[in-house]
Amino acid sequence: MGEELYVITSPEDVLAVYKDTTSLDFDPIIRDIMADFGLTRHTLDKMFDRKFGQKHWMDLCHADFKLQMHPGEKLEVLQSTFLGNIDKSLQWSQVSGPMVLASSNKNGKTVSLWKWCGQVLVDSATRAFFGDAIYRVAPDLLADFFLFDNESWKLSYKYPRFAAPDMYKAKAKGEAAFAQYLALPQEQRQDASWIVKAIEQGIMDLGVEESSQAAPMLFVLYRLINTNAYKLCFWCLAYLLHDPALLTSIEQEIAPAFQPDGSLSMLYLLENCPFLASFYEEILRIANDPIGTRLVVRETTIGGKTLLPGRKILMPYKLMHFDPTVFGDNASEFDPRRFVNNKHLVRSTSYRPFGGAATQCPGRFLARREVYMFVALVLHRFDLTLVGNESGGHAKFPNMDLTIPSGGVMGPIGGEDVIVKIKVKNEIGPE
Repeated sequence: MGEELYVITSPEDVLAVYKDTTSLDFDPIIRDIMADFGLTRHTLDKMFDRKFGQKHWMDLCHADFKLQMHPGEKLEVLQSTFLGNIDKSLQWSQVSGPMVLASSNKNGKTVSLWKWCGQVLVDSATRAFFGDAIYRVAPDLLADFFLFDNESWKLSYKYPRFAAPDMYKAKAKGEAAFAQYLALPQEQRQDASWIVKAIEQGIMDLGVEESSQAAPMLFVLYRLINTNAYKLCFWCLAYLLHDPALLTSIEQEIAPAFQPDGSLSMLYLLENCPFLASFYEEILRIANDPIGTRLVVRETTIGGKTLLPGRKILMPYKLMHFDPTVFGDNASEFDPRRFVNNKHLVRSTSYRPFGGAATQCPGRFLARREVYMFVALVLHRFDLTLVGNESGGHAKFPNMDLTIPSGGVMGPIGGEDVIVKIKVKNEIGPE
């Protein structure tokens, strides 16, 4: 509150910020975020002590995260489990619970698309990263996460507890869940992913033994891996269901990715579906609101302007994503063919859906795969029909909530959803 900010909106100046790593520091931003989650100054000093050569613990943690999430053996192992979980969750019998608004067995189920995407994606990620043990100690973890995720922006804006009681309550329950998880014997948590085990070992090596300090670190990781993908899936299907021609085009392109036994070739989707890739990038361009941040620690010059120490830099990348000189005269509109018509856009310095430079989101590879998996399986296995409003009118396309400074993929305005009636079309496995 009351602090001075520099706002940078040109791609040239953003590149200059990335290059000036001595005057413009990202570490204080991370310290501030971790402090919001309850880490003490003592713990933070340990995390940012450069006793590992020129690197501190957070540098090593980020390197481990890239090792897990970038293409390679560790991503293959995680991806196999994660995508397998999505596959299982999209069996007809698994479409159940609060997401189902009405059901008539084989004749169809009426579902909330928002809740369906959230349940499948977050549950699948939870089991892939933390194993089943987390649910043994925290069966309500998903409900608490969704409540926190919806209001988490209030944490970064330093809302006092009396002004955001639900958010703080959900945060406390999430952190308590991971404290209980860490208290379990390690032999009961062997199905956790490599990165979770690496972070836990790193916490121990750092000498952080208090659960009040270790648990928030895992809760931060949990939110990082879960906050965006389910919203991307929601917008992908929202646009597809409201545009029959677009839906048909995507269905036709992805059809060869399915094998005779019903299994899906992710490699085919990644390498042979240019329209799907363009559609995905356009969803990111339209629905994502990423923001880059740095702290000026030494006087420097960017774009001919002198930046003074102690001020923060904000880089709202979404403004660049709507630049008509880069993305065309229809930059303010949704155009699923934009990136296939101009293949250079995906490498444009004006396109930063995952940030850039050393702080570029390492989860971008897995995010694409989980969204592809979910969307492809839903389209392949189910016939989907939009349900109109209560008065019998046409289904209304949901509005994005532009009022919340999410820093990531935006959700719909509260109360707006896509209601869909689904029927079995193709399914492998038990019903």
